Amino acid sequence: MRVKHLFVLVLVLLLAAACAPITPTPAVDSGAVPDAAKAVSEAGMPAAGEPITLTVSSGEEVTSTVGAGEPLTVTLPLTPTGGVEVALSAIQVLTGALATVNGEEITWADYEPELRQALYSVTTQYGVDWNDVANLALLAGFQDSILQTVVSRTVLRQAAAKEGLEVSAADLQAVIDEQKANILVSGQYGTWEEFLESAGLDDAYFARLMEDQALVDKVSEAHAPDREVEQVHARHILVADEEAAKQALARLGAGEEWAALAAELSEDTSNKDNEGELGWFPRGMMVPEFEEAAFTLEPGKTSDPIQTDYGYHIIQVIEKGMREVDDATYDTLLQQAFSDWLEEQQAAAAIETLATFEVPY
Repeated sequence: MRVKHLFVLVLVLLLAAACAPITPTPAVDSGAVPDAAKAVSEAGMPAAGEPITLTVSSGEEVTSTVGAGEPLTVTLPLTPTGGVEVALSAIQVLTGALATVNGEEITWADYEPELRQALYSVTTQYGVDWNDVANLALLAGFQDSILQTVVSRTVLRQAAAKEGLEVSAADLQAVIDEQKANILVSGQYGTWEEFLESAGLDDAYFARLMEDQALVDKVSEAHAPDREVEQVHARHILVADEEAAKQALARLGAGEEWAALAAELSEDTSNKDNEGELGWFPRGMMVPEFEEAAFTLEPGKTSDPIQTDYGYHIIQVIEKGMREVDDATYDTLLQQAFSDWLEEQQAAAAIETLATFEVPY
């Protein structure tokens, strides 16, 4: 997906652990970019796309791939035997500045609450056994990812302040009250204090997380895209290689029906039996090669084979026009706009990472 890095990792893990059981991440429809959900790519683990294996309390190894914008995907909540305190005892407290953002120092006092809460969330939700040496080996990378999360939060606050965006005390209290209610109504915690303890939080840091999320909403609103934009209504047939795409085009040229060929040939199982229908979509929802072809074609025209990471597409544009996007698509565009804004702010910021985290053995 296009969202490079959102700093809301800890908040996502926090609310996911508190309000819902773990469920597998859904598959992505071929030809389309996944929704820019509020999950992020790092999860304090290896880089996106790299497999990670953790040993859980049952002794079983759980292997998962950290995809861009996707959480680790295991199917059951697990209870660890070597819990957070084991991990924390293996981590060395560092003095001095860990990083600077435009001259503002990030110290251990700024960093430690984020690290602690991320460890609690990951350990509780995924049953990570920190007694296992292989898991301890991941701590250095985990710590570095959390530091980058703190850096991103700092960039957010600085850049929002420059634009005159701030969260009032009343707005912040409303967000806190809403999230408290959501967590307690889940039924997983008897009291608020029980939740805070289980999540490795205190009231002050929970408020900081909520303030950051409220800032995200304000920035997103300030940089919101138009609701009415150019859109394309298209369908496609997805095949594995260029030769198969050329053969499909030849069969279309010989008069075979699009719907029948899509059902027979397309590898996009989400729409192959519906003529490869993709519906209406604006720019920013498809991978670049697919999008460029779709917005270049005139209605009624069919593309040559278009290669993407998913395979080879034959695209047919049905209609084009200015249309208001639906709510789900608009939410995705809002999130993408925020991601682009944050990426621009981080690129312009003077960021220096000073800390080096080491494997604790």
